[in-house]
Amino acid sequence: MAEQLRAGAATANITPWLGIPMRGAFRDVTYADAVHDDLLAKALVLDDSARRIAFVLCDLTMMPRHMMEAVKARIAERAGIPPDHVLIASTHTHSAPATVTVGFMEEQTAYTSWTTRKIADSVEIAAGRLQPARIGFASVQEPRIIFNRRYHMRNGQVHFNPGVGNPDVLRPAGTTDPEFTICYVESSEGEPLAVLGNYALHYVGTDTGAEISADYFGHFFRTIQCLLGPQTVGLLFNGASGNINNTNVFKQWPHRGHAQAARMAKVLAGHVLTEIQLMEMHDHVELQAMVGGFSFPRKQTTDDDVMVADKVLSGHYAYTEGPFSAVTGQPIYPGWAPAYAREIKVLHTMPETLTSTIQALRVGPAGFAALPGEIFVEIGLAVKAGSPFAPQFVLSLANDYLGYVATDEQLALGAYETWPSRSAIGGPGTADAMEKTALALLNELLDG
Repeated sequence: MAEQLRAGAATANITPWLGIPMRGAFRDVTYADAVHDDLLAKALVLDDSARRIAFVLCDLTMMPRHMMEAVKARIAERAGIPPDHVLIASTHTHSAPATVTVGFMEEQTAYTSWTTRKIADSVEIAAGRLQPARIGFASVQEPRIIFNRRYHMRNGQVHFNPGVGNPDVLRPAGTTDPEFTICYVESSEGEPLAVLGNYALHYVGTDTGAEISADYFGHFFRTIQCLLGPQTVGLLFNGASGNINNTNVFKQWPHRGHAQAARMAKVLAGHVLTEIQLMEMHDHVELQAMVGGFSFPRKQTTDDDVMVADKVLSGHYAYTEGPFSAVTGQPIYPGWAPAYAREIKVLHTMPETLTSTIQALRVGPAGFAALPGEIFVEIGLAVKAGSPFAPQFVLSLANDYLGYVATDEQLALGAYETWPSRSAIGGPGTADAMEKTALALLNELLDG
């Protein structure tokens, strides 16, 4: 039996300087001109005397693999936690610096180099705060604030974000995952230490694209501190939300921007406050962690695609539809074509088969699957359905960045999340490989 659980939590400030290029939309460049709220790296470290694991969540849109590996190497060196026992993910705030190179957006290497050390600091500080603790889990349903953002239209195509009140919308092209899973950690004296939440909602944005902000993830963090005390670290991990947002195309919300983000964060924080009053707490839980690799095909490109890309970039292409062979259904918007043309040229030079990793962790009765990208909700639901653990957390944008990862069925429907680029790199078979690897790891944790 595991010995007394110990836990520690901490944050590190990773807010960049003003003037830095923002993530924004990868076809445009916006520069930060204000800070609404600080970006944070948030860490929760758990220790059962046999193993030590770390959950790390960063208020960033996404993180490249090399950056996450650098963070893990520094954590191993300074905190002694093996890389396979460290789970790193991004929240997916859209109000953070550019940390990957895609389209016309370039990785801000000065920032990623600096923030790598800061992210590792959050884990080192949390490890230094380890104390006897207990932990509990809960799962609630919250279907009212999430919507599939892909819709079948009257023209026979599937479009993403077609706009509120659009008369051409027929029906959603997929489902949602209303489960909000909660992990709560307190000291053995009952002082709240951390809340780890997991919910499949892409993000809820800000008032302007030029201000630095953690978006609704930051509002959740601050609301948890208001409810449970300033020492509490609230980590809201994004679930399988690649095709999920907060927009109801059939009815306009009364608020937008930060006002809406705060309201949605309070919905989830309210569930936390209720559930921690009722959950069973454990002071002895077994910790386990595993990482497994998987191979997947990139989207196919042709020599003709490269020729079209060169014409688009030269300004001598009469744009009509498509324009690339892997684009089905809804064509790329003409204004976005140059960014995708650059991406086609990059994809064409890459190996046709690529590799990435899945991470699985066990904390007592709960399972955690960490998936590398903006995962479609159907994949997350499949992992939950096949998992031997309850509750099962599915954490996206973790340990690597593959862009949007869609099921084969959704790939065939087309639209934005399927357009070929480094922000949607995986071709048919990617989702299946990811699901099989995640479930194999989770079952191995149960048996081991």
